[in-house]
Amino acid sequence: MPKKYKPRAGSMAFYPRVRARSIIPKFNSYNGLEKDESVCKPIAYYGLKVGMMQATAKNAHKNTSSYGHEVVLPVTVIETPDLKVSGARLYKNKKPITGKEAVSEFLKFDNLLLKKIKGKKSNDKKELDVFLKQTEKADDLVLLCYIDTKQTTIGQKKPVLVEIPLSGKFEDKISYFKEKFTKTLPISEVFDVDTDLDVKSISKGHGFTGPVKRFGIKIQRPKAQQIQRHVGSIGPWHPATIMHTVPRAGQHGFHNRVAYMKKLLMIGSDLEKVNPKAGFKKYGVVKNNYILVSGNVPGVTKRVVALRKSTRKPRSKLTVTDVNIIN
Repeated sequence: MPKKYKPRAGSMAFYPRVRARSIIPKFNSYNGLEKDESVCKPIAYYGLKVGMMQATAKNAHKNTSSYGHEVVLPVTVIETPDLKVSGARLYKNKKPITGKEAVSEFLKFDNLLLKKIKGKKSNDKKELDVFLKQTEKADDLVLLCYIDTKQTTIGQKKPVLVEIPLSGKFEDKISYFKEKFTKTLPISEVFDVDTDLDVKSISKGHGFTGPVKRFGIKIQRPKAQQIQRHVGSIGPWHPATIMHTVPRAGQHGFHNRVAYMKKLLMIGSDLEKVNPKAGFKKYGVVKNNYILVSGNVPGVTKRVVALRKSTRKPRSKLTVTDVNIIN
């Protein structure tokens, strides 16, 4: 029998390896895009992961061996229903240690969706005027939007409520909210094709697991201390401590993870072009607008994913044209 070899699992770059607080991801920073006062527009978007497939395209990167030829690319399909702007939230910037503090919030749901969210109350138009008066105490505004999951095939009745930050001046953000209130926000107003994106999602959860499954350590022989699925030595006597590099049992999966530099290849609305005959495995069919992102993204099927413009300098020079989906 050949000797089995498995590389170390569990990256040391992510510690502590704890469960995500929420299944809905949220970016903590946008690389200064929110401070851009030249234009007022959303700088983030949300969608639902559908699955992976293949696409063909022509390589438009010069000085490469396959320039001008047709290449096959692995892509991820993300369904992006139009977000409906149902309210806004005001923030006040505090000291760098305390961060932002919420000042006021206005939220209005449709009567049908209001029944699906417990603890949420729909405000009247009179309260909108009261909310706008609170802008004197704040210096930032974000949109409160929701994904109507009943328009998709994931089977979830409860809508997904998300925050959409804006760029531009504070006065422009207030005007943008008044203009977009109770209207829909398509992804074409936020991102353009050939934009490098960062995709954040919650990875697949496995619960509390041992070191063999969590880190891929070797299983010991049957007579080794009557325990086989553990580490042979957790460290020396002195110093009398356990290093953080020693594989230990703990939470495995359901972590916040970000995939950087994903090229936005297509923003499509032709459903017959993307849907296979039998539908996507464990998802069904796509019923709304969708995007194609190069490579894979974190999370399982039906998981909510957050999108933003990439904050890193471009390393890969993926440049393609004439993208076509292979069903």
